[in-house]
Amino acid sequence: MTIIRPALEQDLADILYLNTHSNPHPWAEHHFQAALDNNQIQVFENNQQIIACAIWQSVLDEAELHLIITHHAFRRQGIAQKLIQSFIQENPHIHKILLEVRENNQIAINLYKKQGFKQIGERKNYYLFPIENALIMEKKC
Repeated sequence: MTIIRPALEQDLADILYLNTHSNPHPWAEHHFQAALDNNQIQVFENNQQIIACAIWQSVLDEAELHLIITHHAFRRQGIAQKLIQSFIQENPHIHKILLEVRENNQIAINLYKKQGFKQIGERKNYYLFPIENALIMEKKC
């Protein structure tokens, strides 16, 4: 059985494992703890195993997608798409979503375009290791 739900404190170890093993540019633990403390993490659970998560931040009627991670064994199955759609459905007051994505991350860019995101800008040398530009994308809801 699969469910999408807000992350709980007891999920942190599983989220950190997912981050370390499936994110090519892992975040530090304190970033996840801060997001968890602010109820900004959604998890995708499959048979009681967390296989994906998304971190969102909302202010009034705008949201920013900070991160989506899907376990490498479960990629290309529409899970990230379901996380985005779930967030939109559960937050009808949100009228705009912003995100930044590495310009060479074509898989993520394609996902976002399928979900209706459009490129609205670029941040030069935004990412490190390697240095890379970020595309700024927006979706009107």
